[in-house]
Amino acid sequence: MENVFIFSKEHLIILLVFSIFMYICPRLTKNLLPYSYIVEKIICGLIILEIVFEQVSIVSMGGYNVLTSLPISASRFCAYICIAILFFKQYQLFNVFFSWSLVCSIGEIIFFQNIPYRFPNILHFLFIFSKAILIYANVYMVEVRKFKISKSAIKDNLIICFIYFTSIFVLNKFTNASYYYSFSNINYFSIISFIFLTTIIYIPILVFDRDNFNFKVKR
Repeated sequence: MENVFIFSKEHLIILLVFSIFMYICPRLTKNLLPYSYIVEKIICGLIILEIVFEQVSIVSMGGYNVLTSLPISASRFCAYICIAILFFKQYQLFNVFFSWSLVCSIGEIIFFQNIPYRFPNILHFLFIFSKAILIYANVYMVEVRKFKISKSAIKDNLIICFIYFTSIFVLNKFTNASYYYSFSNINYFSIISFIFLTTIIYIPILVFDRDNFNFKVKR
């Protein structure tokens, strides 16, 4: 059945609420530096719990299919990068996470995934929460931990994009899987759009912040 949820009244309400969340998100990270260790573990824990709940929900509703249901979408991959940064201290990955988290969360909220259940369903709320936690983690890293974009950001992004989309392409091609590339879309144009958007985000930062190329972490 064709998805009629996108740009419906319910979807527009979600877009409004998500916009408000993005507006107030910086305020939700104030004065958290002394508690950064706990906050980072909570963020990682929430990401893992959300993924587990989603998988359990799909199984319980009888809709699980290994060719479509594995948590390997672009936003999931971005979430794994977030865990690598905050839990495993792979801070160099912030170059990639910064743009991916923005494009994945905002893009996939606008081009809402076709969830084959009538709204409201727990999968809708888990989907929204997964995007909100990416935005919050991004704001937290920038506002609290003071992570900075380095001059290798564009190169790093292109490398990760190549690795991820090649992997999904090979998986879809040789296993008859149907995993989205980006923006809840399986066509190749979505790959080009994603790479373009995640790359162009860095240009204003690198142009207007030339004196701050070095990657720094506030401990």
